[in-house]
Order: sequence, then C-alpha cells, then structure tokens
Amino acid sequence: MLRQDNFIGFSIVCGFFIGIMFGIIKFSDPALIILWAILATAGIYLIVIACVSVYSRFVDLSKERDIPKEKLEDSLEYYRKEFDKKEKEVQNIRNFIKSIQSSD
Repeated sequence: MLRQDNFIGFSIVCGFFIGIMFGIIKFSDPALIILWAILATAGIYLIVIACVSVYSRFVDLSKERDIPKEKLEDSLEYYRKEFDKKEKEVQNIRNFIKSIQSSD
C-alpha cells in the first residue's frame, strides 16, 4: 500500500511537471512558465492534501496494519528453509562440476 507521505511527494512532482508542460504550451515568457509551474504545483498540492485528509478521516488505517505476526514468521521460516535447500543443491552442483573439471 502506498504511504500517504509517498503519495503526497509523488503528486507534487507530477504537479510540477504538469505545470511545466502547460506553461511551455501556453506561454513563451520564461517567467510566466515558472510562475505557472509554481501555481500548478501549489494547486495540486492543496488538492492532494485535501484528498489525503479525507481518506485518513474516513478509512481506519489501524485495521490494515494488523499483520498476523505468527503467520508471517512461519512463512518466513518456511522460505528460509527452502532457500537453504536450494543453496545446498547449488553447492552440490558446483562441487560436481569442479570434480568433473579436475578429473579432466
């Protein structure tokens, strides 16, 4: 899930580039292009802050962050064991290849 801070930052950057694009399309004076980019960035920032505030107000984020710790630890332990098995297989294959190369 995208964190709120990351969403705000991403939106600000997008707003800046949208402002630059529309400024270049609409104006030929560099000062007006920069002004348009700043105004577009500020406008999108305010809209995004309002959206994030409404989202935070009406969505209970504590329910989404409750991760069953035991289930997570069990699955991580399973994947660790599987990784160890694969690592041993790879090591056996390497040893076999070395033994073939050394006998030649």
